Amino acid sequence: MAKSIIDGLFGKSPISPLQKHMTHVHSCISELKGFMVAIHAQDWEQAEKIRRDIGHKEGEADVLKKKLRLSLPSTFMMPFSRRDLLDLLLIQDSIANITKDVSGLMLNRKMTLPDEIFEDIIELTGVCIKTSATALKAVNELDEVLETAFGNRERKVVGSIISDINTLESQSDKIQHIIRGKLFPLEKDLPPVDVMFYYRAVEWLGELADAAQKVGSRLEVLLAK
Repeated sequence: MAKSIIDGLFGKSPISPLQKHMTHVHSCISELKGFMVAIHAQDWEQAEKIRRDIGHKEGEADVLKKKLRLSLPSTFMMPFSRRDLLDLLLIQDSIANITKDVSGLMLNRKMTLPDEIFEDIIELTGVCIKTSATALKAVNELDEVLETAFGNRERKVVGSIISDINTLESQSDKIQHIIRGKLFPLEKDLPPVDVMFYYRAVEWLGELADAAQKVGSRLEVLLAK
């Protein structure tokens, strides 16, 4: 309903392709918990299968990104600027890119997670996935916001979702702090290069939650204009 009204008023809306892109992005990161379980179990065959799935989904998201960038006119009758929508698209895309990078790094190095931090890594990964899912929920509200002409009710709905995103991102920061605290006393017993990559993997997971939060922040900017 919303899509037909928007398309009728403004021509072909970029909102639906943007939502489709975020759906593909989230399908990419949603594979990450199973990947972490596989590498901890040293099930390299399963880990490779999941990594290929992540790469395939990241590629699909990339195709959608390029199509939207090429089809988005420099001017259109929408309350959002082309620049704002492109910024949101790039932020969304970074979630898929980071997911592909972290899975590729961990598999290529055959990284097994120390037992002392495994459960925390799984918890952090789950929070990252949940943050992305909440960002997707917010993006999927965009057409309703437009249909109601930025009505107060829809603004409040999106605002509440963005608040949830911020809460989840803060939770990811706390878990990262816990993991780093547990890694520090292990450093003397682990190969220095491995330690460096453990910290990098934790940093990348944190960047996933940060990117999902940036999706919410960019939506706030869009709604404020």
